[in-house]
Amino acid sequence: PPTLPTHKHQNAIPTMAKMTTSQQRQIVSTLLFVLVLTLSSNVGAAFHTSTPSTKILQRTFPSQKHHTHNNNVRYDSFHHPSFQGAATTKGSTTSLSALLDPSISIAINSFTNDNIKLAFSVATFLPQNFWLLLILAPNWKYTKKIMGGMEVVTLCALVHFFIVAASIAQPEGTAPMAEFNDVFNPTGDPQAAMIGMMKYPNFVTEEWSHVLTWDLFVGRWIWLDGLKRGIFTPHSVLLTNLIGPPGLLLHWATCLVTGKGIVPNEVPDIDDDDE
Repeated sequence: PPTLPTHKHQNAIPTMAKMTTSQQRQIVSTLLFVLVLTLSSNVGAAFHTSTPSTKILQRTFPSQKHHTHNNNVRYDSFHHPSFQGAATTKGSTTSLSALLDPSISIAINSFTNDNIKLAFSVATFLPQNFWLLLILAPNWKYTKKIMGGMEVVTLCALVHFFIVAASIAQPEGTAPMAEFNDVFNPTGDPQAAMIGMMKYPNFVTEEWSHVLTWDLFVGRWIWLDGLKRGIFTPHSVLLTNLIGPPGLLLHWATCLVTGKGIVPNEVPDIDDDDE
């Protein structure tokens, strides 16, 4: 019977250490660009709230709104040079779009909420096939070939990245930054703020794919630890898929009960003289 090649795709994804300086800079620049777009897509909402951090923004960058007779266009002119002259229209991305190269704006605007909705389904159902391998056939050679590398987790991470990038293209973004700020405001009601964030579909999609990707990352690590040290893991991997961190705790409990012990410090060559 045909067999899968063992090393054909090994190291297909280069590590940062093997990349040239130019490639590393390109990756970092791309990630920073997406981060800036994400922040700018929501910063407009932050100017209309009264949280402590946004009050500072309001004092630093006071805003003026000029409405034309055309109801489809709104010009938000901030006194800070970075925002002056930026325009937003119905169906456009954000005020930053007006400052971008036209080809970049077209690429960003090509994504829709329907694409994000489809990505939600992909992020939900795609990983389940790999969970089944880890739970039902942990020692199968094809499970080892498929899940032994980071390709599957990377694929899920790319789906999540698409969701973030596509959300930037929407007028509402992922969610208003000011409301997200309330989640981390210890003087307020962080739980209520988080519940309020759930009314934004793109935020729900981003958070859901975020959780599912990290769950798979941890589930795979548990499975690998079981292979390396001869520990039964299907029950722990299943619980990780269902409710996340308790699955890792169950794995630690299994390690202790079987006398394998919890994984010790894995940092290589720790020197007492290290600062």
